[in-house]
Amino acid sequence: MQYGTPKILHLVPMVAAFLMLAAGCDSTPPTPAKSIAPSGNPSAGTPRVDTGDDRVVRVPEVAEKNDASDDADVNTVNPPAEKSEGSEQAKTDTETTKVNQNDLPSVEQANAAPTSPANPASGRAETSNDPVITGDWNMWGGSTHRNMASQATGLNLEFDLRKNINVSWWKQLGTQTYGNPVVAGGKVFVGTNNGAEYRPQHKGDRGILLCFRESDGEFLWQLTREKLPIGQVQDWPEQGICSSCVVEGNRLYVVTNRCELMCVDTEGFYDGSNDGSYTSEVDTEQQDADIIWSLDMIEELGVFPHNLATSSPLIHGDLVFLVTSNGVDEAHLELPSPNAPSFIAVNKHTGKLVWEQNNPGDKVLHGQWSSPALAVVDGEALVFFPGGNGRLYCFKAESGEYVWEFDLNPKIARWDLGSASTRNNIIGTPVFYKDSILLGVGEDPEHGEGVGHFYRINVRGTGDISPELGEINTQGTPNPNSGALWHYGGKDDEQGTVTGEPGELIFRRTMSTAAVHEDLVFISDLSGYLHCLDFETGKRHWMFDTKSAIWGSPLYADGKVFLGTEDGRLWVFEATKEEARIVKQYDTVNYSSVYTTPTIANGNMYLTDRTRLYCIPIQKSSGKPAEGDE
Repeated sequence: MQYGTPKILHLVPMVAAFLMLAAGCDSTPPTPAKSIAPSGNPSAGTPRVDTGDDRVVRVPEVAEKNDASDDADVNTVNPPAEKSEGSEQAKTDTETTKVNQNDLPSVEQANAAPTSPANPASGRAETSNDPVITGDWNMWGGSTHRNMASQATGLNLEFDLRKNINVSWWKQLGTQTYGNPVVAGGKVFVGTNNGAEYRPQHKGDRGILLCFRESDGEFLWQLTREKLPIGQVQDWPEQGICSSCVVEGNRLYVVTNRCELMCVDTEGFYDGSNDGSYTSEVDTEQQDADIIWSLDMIEELGVFPHNLATSSPLIHGDLVFLVTSNGVDEAHLELPSPNAPSFIAVNKHTGKLVWEQNNPGDKVLHGQWSSPALAVVDGEALVFFPGGNGRLYCFKAESGEYVWEFDLNPKIARWDLGSASTRNNIIGTPVFYKDSILLGVGEDPEHGEGVGHFYRINVRGTGDISPELGEINTQGTPNPNSGALWHYGGKDDEQGTVTGEPGELIFRRTMSTAAVHEDLVFISDLSGYLHCLDFETGKRHWMFDTKSAIWGSPLYADGKVFLGTEDGRLWVFEATKEEARIVKQYDTVNYSSVYTTPTIANGNMYLTDRTRLYCIPIQKSSGKPAEGDE
């Protein structure tokens, strides 16, 4: 049965007119990275990359690194300075094991490790009464692998958002919120717009990054960015800052609505000093952001962001990686900056460009709103960038040297603006798991539903590892060098083998990032379906219709899958391949849309809807209503 039009209530940042854009040939030859001399050694202090792989986590062994503080691991953040009442650890009759999300072994180390008394498939101790409380969640996806999976166990699901029952605290956000909560160093960071007006001197539309104290939700400071004067073509109204920041120590990195990559002091001006090379802040009071450095990608790199810059950066060694959001003009007819970079690596200390790549060049279809992932494979750090032509690109992280590319669209697919288009962009973030990448295609939701494709891709390859070869808009031929391990999507066959209905869509356009646990893959699509797939084969185990549009991503934790929907609901499913089993459903206050993904850190779940940030003591019940803003 074809699902009808979803309840898409509000405009995504990537809203645009329904005009055709000629696609042209999508075979972009690899170009050498432009190497810029950095102000520091980008290879110094190369960290261990977190696995993000529940299968290989052995809790007792990792637990010995309680409150991980290995300075050599650049993704490790100091434990929060304060804990909320609902997140205090070891105050139960049972033993509590703490695991930092960023203190996991590398893939090679984990696979070589001896068998542990813990269940290696779940990261759970043998005794069910020994919950695992994870540490900080310092970036989108929790690690550079971007797998939407948490090691937390022993979760308490007895809470009520609308009645403020077992909610430690909640805070007012702007009128629209697309940034995902990041928790690090005793603070919670969320991107939103200026609807809450925490800083009274700033009125009207602004891009805002809010910082709250983790223990009690106290507002600490905000980063305030004015709108770009050119208007909605580059900075869509009321969308705020959509990037999810990455935090390392006392430094935070975020992409603003003005297409700036900024490094910010996590302490704001509370330390009484204006740190860094950037000293021209307009706002320098205690509750304002202390900017360390800023890279203006429009002024310095010639980038033309289409509707909004949204990439969530990541860090490896001395480098910060991100997608620039370079895209088409307001009429969707031309690419104003075809030579501007799409993918960049920046020195995290200075903000200076280290290398850049402008793949896919002038083949960008619409915009580039995704984010990179990174993993160490065979001793080499590889970074995976989704391109605006529907291709995934792989580069060597330190040098920007091209490795491979993978086209997620069939060659016969055609590009048009709207639901009739069968060629798509990439909105979700690539997920690295067991030497492979999981990723699907999608589109600006204003342009409707449409056919989608989801792949598992072998990361070991060179050159063009797409499933097919040939020109676009023609029938492709099988690629003998293909890195496709399996494909899920397109239309069902005449027998209706997958869906039970001939010609029915198997998978639809997605904005979501996958959650992988053991041999199960959970991925949602814009049309409101949650799919459970077999990791090894890509076979569908089950599909569930939430009957509401899905913009966020599923999160796996403690044998469950959490998923927010546009109708203001948080769903909880049992993570099983047998069938779709609903564990719980929660409605937000005023049924406010959930466009983001929940975060679990330090015993709490952090959830945002359009206007609120909730802190839920999911591993310790407070038993009383929350104290929130009136």
